[in-house]
Amino acid sequence: MRRMRLITALIVSVGISSTALIGTASAAPSVTSLTFTTTMTSIETNLQTLPGGHTYGWNHFTGTTMWGNQTASIVFLGDVDYVNGSGPFGGYITITRADGTKLAFTTNGNSLAEDKATDGIAARFASSLSVIGGTNDYSRATGVGTMTGSRDAAIGSPAKFVFKLSVRKRQ
Repeated sequence: MRRMRLITALIVSVGISSTALIGTASAAPSVTSLTFTTTMTSIETNLQTLPGGHTYGWNHFTGTTMWGNQTASIVFLGDVDYVNGSGPFGGYITITRADGTKLAFTTNGNSLAEDKATDGIAARFASSLSVIGGTNDYSRATGVGTMTGSRDAAIGSPAKFVFKLSVRKRQ
């Protein structure tokens, strides 16, 4: 009888431990790969130009993209510090899906001025991205990514962007 209680206690203990391990594994955050492609239009700028081709200030872009099977709006609040069209930029991007879910991230990159006549574009962009949070399933999200892009004309003209993110959702 005592041996039966010991075996029963051992089985219950193993069962509880297994359940705890399974529960922990299922609660582990998942990584989602997201790609957003868009052409954004500047709706407002505040750019200053100094002698020597130094341009600095901010730009407010908006655009649309697809997030899974839903449309989404994108707002990009960016700052620039360019000399002759090349230099660092940064900013904040918020993507809002049609159902209201938001994902926000920062950008930190560089622009390279190109020769429109020979290259067909005025500038190329590349940056790193860092997720700062969101809403709904993305309320405690973290992650990193990259952004590439280009524009065909002067600063403030429409620009094409591709945002690629690896996002970890936390419960």
